[in-house]
Amino acid sequence: MPWRALRQFGQRLLCGVAALGVVWATPHVAYGEPLPGSAQPQFQRAFNSWLDDDEAQAIPALAGLAQDGNGAARALLGLIDKTSALQGPWITALSRADRILALRAPGGLSGRNWMTLAAPDSAYARLWTLLWQLDGGLEIAQAFVALDDPRAVNEALVTLASRREGGFPADVLGADWFPASLSYLVEGWPDVAGAAGAPHPGDPQQRMAGHAINDGDLMDWLAQSALAVPLRQVCAVECPDQPAACSLALYQGLGSYPALAVTGSPVAQLVPTEDFFKTPRGRASLARRIMLMRSARMREADLVRLGDVSSCASEWLRGEYGRYAYSLPTVPLPVD
Repeated sequence: MPWRALRQFGQRLLCGVAALGVVWATPHVAYGEPLPGSAQPQFQRAFNSWLDDDEAQAIPALAGLAQDGNGAARALLGLIDKTSALQGPWITALSRADRILALRAPGGLSGRNWMTLAAPDSAYARLWTLLWQLDGGLEIAQAFVALDDPRAVNEALVTLASRREGGFPADVLGADWFPASLSYLVEGWPDVAGAAGAPHPGDPQQRMAGHAINDGDLMDWLAQSALAVPLRQVCAVECPDQPAACSLALYQGLGSYPALAVTGSPVAQLVPTEDFFKTPRGRASLARRIMLMRSARMREADLVRLGDVSSCASEWLRGEYGRYAYSLPTVPLPVD
């Protein structure tokens, strides 16, 4: 099992995370509404503007709501601040000082992540702060399951696994909450899973066990796996004539199975993954995540390589990359 590579990926997920204030002892605390303020008409208008990729309208509106105590705006801004893939051209063009004003609460040398201020009133926000503070274990992922947020579950598990020298205990495979899509994170997998735990022949987890998979089987897996919903939704809109090849190209663009596992709706309680990637911001976030996987110097060569798999996907990515041309970094940024 490639634990060194997994730890490196988990470290990239956590890159840039600073100390976040008070550390809570356990996530098992009763709360009311998971995201207070999500039903407010003002928040819904700002959120819909963000989904439409109108950051210039949405981000200032969300910041104003966060200042007024809206928990949903605080949680969403907190995730945007921590997740480079969710930051579009308008945000990335801001100066550092303006970006701090747009995405963070006042305080400290460079502002405070809004999630910390949402945490006292929101179980969802509190779980993120626990994960970012390295305070807790599998109970964090299990609590995200209870909140019905699959991407948060996966990110918690990938992050937690990156901190371990070995995999999770084998008995976690028997837990009804643990996702089969991350079975490879369990110590001794696949031997401890038995015949019932055998994955699809195209499941990339096969590679974690040292088995080769061919592109045909991988494409078949991409056509049906829940993890690949973001790829299928983007391809349905951008490349409807090449759906299978497009999904394969985008998966290769992401560069790793863990990167796909943590791709999804930023907040499932606000928008399911299937719907998020139908929106302009959702589709743009996938392109930016792929873009940030490699340096500016390597992007063109990579687009040529992906073009051999799907010319449509490659050209779509090229257009998305061009939206950041004025502010492209010369080295890869941390992928959250």
